[in-house]
Amino acid sequence: MHSDSDISRFMRREVQNCTPCVHGGRIAEFSGRSGMGHTDPIDFSANLNPLGAPDIVASRDGRGDGDTDTDLTHYPDNRYLRLRAASADFVERYSGRDRAHRITAENIVPANGSSELIRLFAETTLERGDRVIIPAPTFDEYAFQCRLFGGDVRYCDYSKILELSSDEISDASLLFLCNPNNPTGNLIAREDVKRLAERCSNHETFLFVDEAFIELSDPAESVAHLVFDSDFVFVIRSLTKVFAVPGLRLGFGIASRELAELLNRARLVWNVGAQADAVGTAMIAACIKSNYIEESIDLITKERGYLEKKLTERGFSPLKSDVNFILVDVSKTAGMNSHELAEGLLDHGILVRDCATFVNLDERYIRIAVRTREENRMLVQALDAVV
Repeated sequence: MHSDSDISRFMRREVQNCTPCVHGGRIAEFSGRSGMGHTDPIDFSANLNPLGAPDIVASRDGRGDGDTDTDLTHYPDNRYLRLRAASADFVERYSGRDRAHRITAENIVPANGSSELIRLFAETTLERGDRVIIPAPTFDEYAFQCRLFGGDVRYCDYSKILELSSDEISDASLLFLCNPNNPTGNLIAREDVKRLAERCSNHETFLFVDEAFIELSDPAESVAHLVFDSDFVFVIRSLTKVFAVPGLRLGFGIASRELAELLNRARLVWNVGAQADAVGTAMIAACIKSNYIEESIDLITKERGYLEKKLTERGFSPLKSDVNFILVDVSKTAGMNSHELAEGLLDHGILVRDCATFVNLDERYIRIAVRTREENRMLVQALDAVV
């Protein structure tokens, strides 16, 4: 940690000087105050229709579902204390072994999925013309969001990310690292990322580490606890990926207390809906008490091996993967490019990712998710029919 630095100096002026708006509807914050007992106050602070929600909403708002209880007739608690505490426990459960520090709710920035965190960080740290380094191929959203806020995006080869010169790092305001990387599927070891983080911190360059798939790869390789060593490290997680609920839109960031406090000030008010808040908190709590992650990794490892074998037998070139998807070079086998192969598979009810749109990739590559054995067999059968 830079004890002699004020991290707010490295944020946009608008963030340094912002004060969160005060809103009505803060039922959770004032519930249980002296004189109220266990009854919620009658809310005159929110300008809502006094007739109340339609019956269809009341019948489907999650009431009576135990741990997922939520009430759509009130605003969510914008502090998201339970969700943040559960998220911190989740990190500790899978990434916190033998660490000197413990992630707490104060280190957590809740979000409406990881995409919101990418935008939030670009919005709060970049001035127009600031240089951003993005190793490619990788998730396209980093470049898109940074350009929206005037960032000068420069790409480097993903395989060379650990070889960046001191000048390259010092000239940048922000460096992105997707780990495990999407779409290549490779995982960089924690110690290597730690050294990169130290170099970034020494040059006062932010390192944004996207760990959306880390629980489906090797959670022990997470660098979440590096936030205790540097204010310049920001790590994000995507709960929708882990729990296979992309419609829920839920994720969180991990940062030093100082950086997290600034980002929580700047994020949109009520950025996580009441149902996502309640369901997400319940999902995390249930996961921590179970072997869900371990069972997921076992299944992924087994089925990834099956797919790699079947693809190789058919002359495809699957790249080494450490996670729940595989990047495949189809150029030597298919007799067609990635778009043509994807279209052919779609005719057989199989949807794959054509990777021609990724920077540093082309029409030789598709990405395939690892699914169940039955589904994987259907993919193989479709490949046999198309190629």
